[in-house]
Amino acid sequence: MSDTLDRITYALLRPAARQALRGGVALRELKHKVELAYYHEARRRGLKMREISEQLAISMSKVGALSKQLKDHFRQPELEHGLQRQILSLLWAVPLTESRIAGALPEFEPEEVSAALAALVEHGGLEVITGRTDRYRLTAQAYRMTTDPWLARLDGLNTLLEHVELAVQTRLVEGDPRAMVRNVYFNARPEDLGRLQQLYEEQLFPLIIALDAQAQDDPQAVPIRLSVLWAPDEASQPEDEDEDDS
Repeated sequence: MSDTLDRITYALLRPAARQALRGGVALRELKHKVELAYYHEARRRGLKMREISEQLAISMSKVGALSKQLKDHFRQPELEHGLQRQILSLLWAVPLTESRIAGALPEFEPEEVSAALAALVEHGGLEVITGRTDRYRLTAQAYRMTTDPWLARLDGLNTLLEHVELAVQTRLVEGDPRAMVRNVYFNARPEDLGRLQQLYEEQLFPLIIALDAQAQDDPQAVPIRLSVLWAPDEASQPEDEDEDDS
């Protein structure tokens, strides 16, 4: 591993370690989660079990155990929310057949993709273009998916971290100036925090819709991933000094 990759990987692991430490997760359990995440990413890239065994330098029995653990403990949120979101993302550019959609999502079983497509059609998010081979297309260019609040937040976390990793790879590793990574620190009055939400709702989101609509027929259009986030950083505020201390 190069020094640059080593430093970037370490930096990306620290938030996970910070959250685990805050929650009292044992180091052994965190190491296991890293193994599972490594397997999950290999599976998402379409690697077969033998290829995963070679890539991760683990036995086939270990690969099988990781596969079972992933399905038992972490698949449900993705099946109930993440899979549908990924299907909608694929169909933003062009209508696709079920086989093309399934081929682009190798971490999911074909029957799982079929079920997700049926649910999206039933709920009005997709429509079927009939032909020699049916294709699916969006019924609108913007969606705000609703589901179980916890699953939605978990899927949102997965999406956010995908965007962070992509920005890191594109900007920091590849040096692509089209990616932007900026960190801003500022103070705001409690009564003014709602203006950040208002900025997104009234200005940024409509701009995104307009840009996407203008790009529909442009072959040079570039898919963009954007995340906007803010949070109060009360932990960094200095504590008041105790006047009785000497």
